[in-house]
Amino acid sequence: MQTLLRDFRYAMRQLSNSPGFTITAVLTMALGVGATTAIFSCVYTLLLKSLPFADADRIVAIAETHPQVKGGIEATYPDYQEWRRQQSSFTQVAAYSVINPSTVSLLVEGHSEQIHRVLASGNFFSLLGVSPLVGRVIGEQDDASGRDHVAVLSESAWNRYFGRDPRIVGRNVALNGSTFTIIGVLPAGASFPADGDVWLPLSLLDDATKASRVWHSVNVLGRLRTGVRLSQAKVDMQTVAQRLAAIYPATNRNVGAVISSLRDKLVGTLRPALLSLMGAVFLVLLVACANVANLLLVRATTNQREVAIRQALGADRTRLFSQFLTQTLLLCFAGGALGIALAAGALPLLRVVLAHTNGLDAALIGSIRLSIPVLLFSLCVCTITAILFGMVPTLKISQRMSETLRAGDRGSSDQHRRSRGAFVAGEIAVAVMVVFLGTLVIRSFQKLVAVDPGFRTENLLSVEVTLPEPRYGDTSPATNHFFEQVLDNISQSPGVVSAGTTTIVPLKPSQVMTRFLIEGAPPLAPGSFPLAQIRYVSPAFFQTMGLGVLEGRAFHTEDIESNSTRAVVNEAFAHRYLTARRPLGSNILLGVMTQQPQKIPVIGVVANARDLGVEADPQPEIYLPGYGLHEVLLVRSTSDEQAIAPIVRSAVRAVDANQPIYNVEMVDALLSDSMARQRMTATLLGIFAIVALVLAAIGIYGVLSYSVAQRTREIGVRIAVGANRGDVLKLVLRQAGTFTAVGVAVGLTVGLLAARLINGLLFHVSTVDPLSIWIAAAALTAVATMAVSIPAARAVSVSPSEALRAE
Repeated sequence: MQTLLRDFRYAMRQLSNSPGFTITAVLTMALGVGATTAIFSCVYTLLLKSLPFADADRIVAIAETHPQVKGGIEATYPDYQEWRRQQSSFTQVAAYSVINPSTVSLLVEGHSEQIHRVLASGNFFSLLGVSPLVGRVIGEQDDASGRDHVAVLSESAWNRYFGRDPRIVGRNVALNGSTFTIIGVLPAGASFPADGDVWLPLSLLDDATKASRVWHSVNVLGRLRTGVRLSQAKVDMQTVAQRLAAIYPATNRNVGAVISSLRDKLVGTLRPALLSLMGAVFLVLLVACANVANLLLVRATTNQREVAIRQALGADRTRLFSQFLTQTLLLCFAGGALGIALAAGALPLLRVVLAHTNGLDAALIGSIRLSIPVLLFSLCVCTITAILFGMVPTLKISQRMSETLRAGDRGSSDQHRRSRGAFVAGEIAVAVMVVFLGTLVIRSFQKLVAVDPGFRTENLLSVEVTLPEPRYGDTSPATNHFFEQVLDNISQSPGVVSAGTTTIVPLKPSQVMTRFLIEGAPPLAPGSFPLAQIRYVSPAFFQTMGLGVLEGRAFHTEDIESNSTRAVVNEAFAHRYLTARRPLGSNILLGVMTQQPQKIPVIGVVANARDLGVEADPQPEIYLPGYGLHEVLLVRSTSDEQAIAPIVRSAVRAVDANQPIYNVEMVDALLSDSMARQRMTATLLGIFAIVALVLAAIGIYGVLSYSVAQRTREIGVRIAVGANRGDVLKLVLRQAGTFTAVGVAVGLTVGLLAARLINGLLFHVSTVDPLSIWIAAAALTAVATMAVSIPAARAVSVSPSEALRAE
C-alpha cells in the first residue's frame, strides 16, 4: 500500500508538472471514451439487453412472405389457425392485431379520447410471460364470443386516463360505444406492442376477417420449444407453408413463412445502422488511443535520461512499469470519467433522434441510459488502454544506459522516430477510413433528401379520425355525411386551400392490397394474380396532395353519392399493366377470388407518389372513391400547424361534439421522420469523421513539433554548413509526407473493403464512389498540411548559433 501511495503521489506530481500534456491526453481520451460509451449505450439497450419478457430470446415473430411484396407481412387469420395446428417447433403460437382499426374511442369524464387498441389472442400474454401489475391479463376463457368484452390497460393509460385508480379492476368503460370491463393493468415497460393503450380479445375481429384467406390481419408470435433452434423452426414453418400452398393454391401459392427474433421485430431496420456506428466509433477510439500512445512515447523519450539514471541506481523494469502504469491509469480514468459525462449529456439527444425513427419500438428508446453494463464496458476500455499505454514507455527504455547517459545525446533516435511515425500513420489510416465511410453515408443521405416524393409536402397537415361503431359503419350514409360535412367546414375556413381524405398517412403503405385482373388480358392461374395497393380517397384528395392528373379526370362528389364505383390508377400501375391498351376505358377486375368479380372502369391516371417511402420506387396503386371508419384528413393551407389544427378540431366537433382527432402532424415532418434513420447515421458518422480528423491533426502536430524540438541541434548544424531554409523545410515535409501518404493509402484500401459491409445503408451511391475517395484523401491531406505548418515554420526559423549554444 505504501508503494501504491508513493506511485500515486509521484504520478500526480509528474502530471501536474506537465499540464499541457495532461490536458491534451485527458481530453483525447474523453472524446474517444465519450463517443464509444454513448453509442454502446444504444447498442446494449437495443441489441444486447434482455427484453422484459420471460426467456425473450426464445420468442420469435412469424410472418408471411409474398413474391410481390418486399419483406414479411401479416398473416391471414385462417393461416394463423393452421400454423397453430400444424407446427411442431413452438410450445405456443399467439397472435395480435392492430388493424380494423388501430384505435378506439374511450369515453372519459364526458369527453372522448382516441387510444391505441390491440386485439390479442387468449394465450398472448402467457406466451410473452407478462404478469399484470394489477388484476389479471386476457386468458383463453376471454377469447370467445360472448365473453370477450374485457380489457387490459397499459400502465401509462391507467395513469393518464384513470389517475391510477386502485379500484380500476372491475370498472366498466365505453370503447367505441360498447361496454368493456377492465380486468387488469400491465406493468410499465412490459407492454407489447409498446404504443398499445388497451388490449382486447382477438375474438372481436369481425367474422369476414376471420374467414378471409385474402385479408392479412394478424401478427403472429411463437415461443420456441427447448432444444429447437431458429433454423429448425424456419424449416418447420416453410414445410407448413408449402402444405398450405398445395391445399389452397388460389391464395397461398408461392406464399412462404419467415421467422425472425422478437428483438429484430422491435428494432426494425436499425440494426445495420447501429452496428456501423459502433464500428465507426471504435475506429475513433483507436485514433484517440494512438494519439495518447504517441504522447506517452514522446514523454518517455523526453524522460529517457531520467529513467536510465534510475536504472543505473538499481530500479528494475517492474518498478518502472508500476510508476508508468499509475500515471496512465490516472490519465485514462480522468479521461474516462469526463467521457462518461459527455456520453450522459449526449444520450438525451440520441433518444430524441431515435424517437423519430420508423419501426423502432418506443419502449426500447426510453430505456436507453447509462447502465451498470455500459459503465463496466467503459471501465474495461479505460483499464485495458491504461495497461497497454503503461507498457509503451517501459518497452522504449534503452537497453544501453551508456548511450542515454552520454552528455549531449539528447536527440531522438531513428528507431523512436519510426515508432512515432508508425503510430501517426496508423492514426491517419483509421481517420481516412472513418471519413471515407462517413462521406459515403452522407452522400447517400443527400441523394435521398433530393428524391421527389411525388407530392407537395409544404403546408400540408395530416389529422387522423376514427369513427366509433355501431353509430357509424364503413361506407354507410352516416359516415359519408360526417366526412362531407367536416371537409366542407374545413374548406370554407380562412387560410385553407383545399382538404381531402385518404385511408392512410402519406409515405406509409396502405395496409390494403388486393389481387386483381385486367379485363381482356391473358388469363392467369389462381395464385399468380398481380397485387396492387388500394387507397380510398375523397374527390379533393389529388388536388390537396398536389398529384397531377395525367389522363382522364379525378373523382367527383357524384362518384361517392351514386355508389357507382370507378377507379383512378397511378402512372406505375398504367405503365406496368395497361401499356398494351388505352388506360381510360380499361376495366379492372376486383374480387377475383370470388365467383363474381367486380368490374371497375378506369377514369383517370395520376402521377406517382412514393407512398412506401422515398427509398422505394413507386408501386402500382388503385384509388377508389369513398369514406371509411378510419380516415386521414389532409389539409393544405397558407398557414402552419398551430393555425390550422384548431380549425380542423372545430370542424370535426361541429359535426360530432364527442369525436376526437389524433396524430396531428405536418406532412413535411412525416417526410423528415421517414428519413430519420438515415439522417441519424449520416450525422453521427459525420461527427465521428470530424473528431477523427481533429485527433489526427493533433497527432501529426504533436509528433512533428516534438521531432523539430529534438532535432534543433541537427537542424542548426545543417544550416551552419550551408543548408538553406528550403532544405530544412523539405526535411520536415518529407517526414510528414511519408507517414501521411502511407496512412492515406492504407486507410483508403481498408476503407474500400469495409464499405462493402455498409452497402445496405447506401442509397444510389457506389461503395467505390470516386468523389468520396477524393474527399477522404483531400480532407486528410489538408489536415496534415495545417498540422505540419507550425512545426515547419519553427524548423526554418532555427538560428544556428542559438541551436549550437543551447547544446
